[in-house]
Amino acid sequence: MSIIYVLLVIEDDLIANRIASLIGSGHSIVRFKETNESERWLTDSQQVDLIITDRNNGDVMVSLVRNNRDYRLVPFLIVSRLGESPVEQATIASGVTDLLAIHEDNYRIQTKISYYLSLSGQIRAFDKTSPLVISNQFRLPWWKRLFDISVSFTVLLLLSPVLLIVAAVIALDSKGPILYKSKRAGANFHVFNMYKFRTMKVEADQLLGQLASNNIYAKPENKADITDTGDAPCSVCQANGVPCQKLLFDHDHHICETHYLQETQDKAKFMKFRNDPRITRIGTFLRNSSIDELPQLFNILVGDMSLVGNRPLPLYEAEKLTSDEFARRFAGPAGLTGLWQVKKRGKGQGPMSDKERTLLDIEYSSTFSFKTDVLIIWQTLFSLWQKENV
Repeated sequence: MSIIYVLLVIEDDLIANRIASLIGSGHSIVRFKETNESERWLTDSQQVDLIITDRNNGDVMVSLVRNNRDYRLVPFLIVSRLGESPVEQATIASGVTDLLAIHEDNYRIQTKISYYLSLSGQIRAFDKTSPLVISNQFRLPWWKRLFDISVSFTVLLLLSPVLLIVAAVIALDSKGPILYKSKRAGANFHVFNMYKFRTMKVEADQLLGQLASNNIYAKPENKADITDTGDAPCSVCQANGVPCQKLLFDHDHHICETHYLQETQDKAKFMKFRNDPRITRIGTFLRNSSIDELPQLFNILVGDMSLVGNRPLPLYEAEKLTSDEFARRFAGPAGLTGLWQVKKRGKGQGPMSDKERTLLDIEYSSTFSFKTDVLIIWQTLFSLWQKENV
């Protein structure tokens, strides 16, 4: 009989001891208080069947675990206490399997732990008999990599005076860092830090939720679907003649799981705004001239991106494109410019839908060649200046 391994990354001794006692003595338990200690332990490809962390370590740990092929299928639980603010949606979307409510009775906690331990055992048995093979794993052709290095290095060398001037202007225009760093998903869902010249105020990310209604890719909102749930069923459950399943806790109130899942599905996959109030004074010029994209030449030089490809997406957008229909866009290189930039957008035909963008990305992934890359670069030179403030 194989040994079951459980990793605990929990600062509080009382909570860690309680969970360990509920797991039982028949399993091997490894416990750390901080993420950096567990990270060193995991780098040795240790066997793990279940991971349980507290809120403080959760965000870092889930990113570490889900970016490691050895642990991508391991159930991941975050401990929550009574009265704590709900776990952010972004954390759940990033790979957390479930929450472990430490204020519940021992039987409920033990039942949930036992369930995920048994689930992990089934996953491990499946992996041994049917190892996961990722088809369509993209590999950058040698000619494309050679072309990327040659061009990006040459352009960086020639434009270095311009880059220094832009950096100085940004520093004088508004407070904050000169470069904006953003986690992006590129080819094969590879996550990396993409760089841009900062064009927004430093609190821009906090304003994102307030601007959702101005998203040019957002679908029209059907007011008939919005219901104050209270004790009454939401419109989705009411139409199906079933009671609401109030299993989720969001922003300090219960929310029907059926309604939440439909609302998440209906949200636009991309976010961009006209006349964005978060943009700095110099930011509009940098964006319209595409100068803000120049630091990505460093991403190209180190191999995270290519000169031509599909735009690397923020993680909250990439996680909405994991179905078989749309995931094919990631079976191609992440690029500084691409097919959709020089088609409808480059010709000033207005914003395209998120589906149009994705279909063009898929088309490029399936058909790119040296000839098409050169043609797209040439067309990009004539569409650098955007006609809309987006």
